[in-house]
Amino acid sequence: MTPEDRAWEVVRRAFEERTPQPRPRTQGRLAVALAVGVAAAVVVAALSPPGHAVFERVRKAVGVEHAAPSLFSLPGGGRLLVVSGGEAVVVEPDGARRRLGAYTDAQWSPHGLYIVATRPGALVALTPSGTVRWTLARRDPRNPRWEGTRTDTRIAYSSGGALRVVAGDGTGDRLLDLHGGSLPAAWDPGRLHTLAYVARGDVVVRTADGRLVWKRRAAAAPTALAWSSDGRYLAVLAGGRVAVLSGRNGSTVRTVAMLGARVTAAAFAPGSHRLAVSVTRAGRSELSVVDVDRPGHAKLVLAGPGRFGDLAWSPDGAWLLVSWPAADQWVFLHGTAAHAVGNIRAQFPGAAEVAGRWCCAS
Repeated sequence: MTPEDRAWEVVRRAFEERTPQPRPRTQGRLAVALAVGVAAAVVVAALSPPGHAVFERVRKAVGVEHAAPSLFSLPGGGRLLVVSGGEAVVVEPDGARRRLGAYTDAQWSPHGLYIVATRPGALVALTPSGTVRWTLARRDPRNPRWEGTRTDTRIAYSSGGALRVVAGDGTGDRLLDLHGGSLPAAWDPGRLHTLAYVARGDVVVRTADGRLVWKRRAAAAPTALAWSSDGRYLAVLAGGRVAVLSGRNGSTVRTVAMLGARVTAAAFAPGSHRLAVSVTRAGRSELSVVDVDRPGHAKLVLAGPGRFGDLAWSPDGAWLLVSWPAADQWVFLHGTAAHAVGNIRAQFPGAAEVAGRWCCAS
């Protein structure tokens, strides 16, 4: 990517992720001038020497040069839960790994004390050391998500296309929505036992006991949901855009549109409204970090051939892990610094999944 290409990409993104606001016709020229000014400021930042750092580390082929041969440690601390090749593995801060067993999916409990996992015919709760605490027989359980306080938790999961909820001790299992299990549900961090999910083309926010909070028709078929850690925003991924909705009432706050690209992943950084957005177009991928509270503030942090996979923020929001299957690498980004780990397929056979699984320290 030449400097000219990068300049155009940043200008285009600054325009695409703006917040459209109706204005009187007499303000048209002023609005254009302001938009150009913001875009120019972003271009200067992107083309400054620090802005080149990540790009200089990306080879013309595929991948980041001088990648570590193995995952020796987690740059941001905490523990990483990896689901790969039909197994769940916990990676400790020093890189030590503990295989939990044969599971098709797994997610942390809210404080990292337990893990909820799925295997054919059962939902399972276990400790990070692999000790099973309880099992619940269910048909084809998928997409388990755990939330709550240390003493009062709920687990959402899908079974046979329906969305179900069970208490953290395995009791009180109930059907929440017969049509709500097509995508992973997302618990609202700002309201206890309240979750967002997709049902029949609608984005629905409902309490675990069935009370409807709000419902909004999606403009296109959603592919994923992601909350900000304070529950203020809900990002809805669909096709070539991310609609950022108000967590309070579902109104559209921002739209991040990627012209000619398809959004593949998005994740809010913990403790902030910075949204990492990964897109693919013409055989290449781009990863940007958008500040939802500041229109026009988007930074391109990584670009390269092939498709980027999962995104996972470190617990403190300082590091962003990007899976890059085409390069057989994980890339850990910290501002303009990039630390890459190679040989991922040899360490985690299969498609290693890490999205939302970088949790608190032990």
